[in-house]
Amino acid sequence: MGSLHGLIPFCLVLVLVLSSNHLIAKAHKNSTNQIKVEADFKIIAELAGKNAIPNADFKGLAKLALTKAISNGNAIYHRVNSLLLKTSDMYTTRSLTGCSTNYKDAVGLINKSLAALEAKNYDDAKTCITDALANSTKCEDRFEELLQRNSPFTFMKAKFGLLCLSGLKHINLLVQKERLITQGCSHTLDKELCKSTVVFFLENKGLGLHGLAKLALQKALQDGTRIHSHISVLLKTTSDKCVLKKLKSCSALYVTAIEKIKESLPALDCNRYGDASTWVGAATDSAETCEGVFAGKSNTISPLTPMKIEFSKQVSISLVVIKKLAGN
Repeated sequence: MGSLHGLIPFCLVLVLVLSSNHLIAKAHKNSTNQIKVEADFKIIAELAGKNAIPNADFKGLAKLALTKAISNGNAIYHRVNSLLLKTSDMYTTRSLTGCSTNYKDAVGLINKSLAALEAKNYDDAKTCITDALANSTKCEDRFEELLQRNSPFTFMKAKFGLLCLSGLKHINLLVQKERLITQGCSHTLDKELCKSTVVFFLENKGLGLHGLAKLALQKALQDGTRIHSHISVLLKTTSDKCVLKKLKSCSALYVTAIEKIKESLPALDCNRYGDASTWVGAATDSAETCEGVFAGKSNTISPLTPMKIEFSKQVSISLVVIKKLAGN
């Protein structure tokens, strides 16, 4: 019994020591994370403030030019086929038939370039545009070769060419912009977060830190709400009982995530950055827990992962800015 009395104080001391070690380790980790955030944010701020990196939406401009090129190419294609119905001359028919194929292929290639652009396969996108231009030139060459004159589509072809070249130009500018951001972020500890944050800052120049944090939270709230709505649809269309159980868990988790982000917004407005950071962190934990629910023992692939990635990106950006605000 005496030995037991001696053991109790020893165990109590051991628990206290282990607890204090845990707190010290946690404090060290938090300190390290804060240093990391500060260092990364300095680089992010420098990159976003550089005039060398434009804030123009080159991807959007490229898509606009290529979408117009598709419309123009279709107009030429329909005009070619309309003329085919009216002509009886053998050489004109051959020229028009070739042009019909050329512009059908050209439009198909521009559609492929848009898909490649969306997938960030920029070299493929540029190759498709170049090939589309080559097809439009073949039509003109055919008229020169067989009929020794310009085609009836020369003016329309010129517009098609300018739109294609505009798409190429903006893709090249987009590649240059992304290369500058990637090079700048190569010195940060969290490179992907750095790139996402720089792009976000560039797209929203003029907003202060507070405005940027609020905008990122509002976007995260939209993404979280979109995910929850998608889960509701899946719950109605899924028959697998195991998947249904996981979806129900994720539905509750995203309700929590949405609530936490909503709570963080007034905290941010009142400059309670510690509370805002805590609640935003809790929203991240809920999203990660949902991914874990799907992984589980069966290692099921979550149907929510692509949407969750965008959600996590916006949440991470808001956390970076809130932590910077807290340090001011």
